[in-house]
Amino acid sequence: MDTSQFAGMPVEEGEPVFTAPWQAKTFAMAVQLNESGVFTWVEWADELSRHIAEFEKSSSIVDSDQYYTLWHDALESLVTRKC
Repeated sequence: MDTSQFAGMPVEEGEPVFTAPWQAKTFAMAVQLNESGVFTWVEWADELSRHIAEFEKSSSIVDSDQYYTLWHDALESLVTRKC
C-alpha cells in the first residue's frame, strides 16, 4: 500500500499502524467509501487536512488515537455533507 497519500499517518515498514480495532475500522471505512465513489481521494485529503489544521492550531498530534480520531471526524463530516 502506498501510504504517501496519507500525510501524517502512523506507519511501520510502509504499512499503517493501528493501536485499536476502531482505528483500523475507520481507515477501512474511508477506503471503502472512496472505492464506492462516495468521495474522491482529493475530497478526502482536503477534508482530513482541514481537520488536522484546525486541531493543530491548539495542539500537536502525539499518537495514533488522536490521528485516527481526526480521521473519524473528517469521515463523518464528509459523509454527512455528501449523502
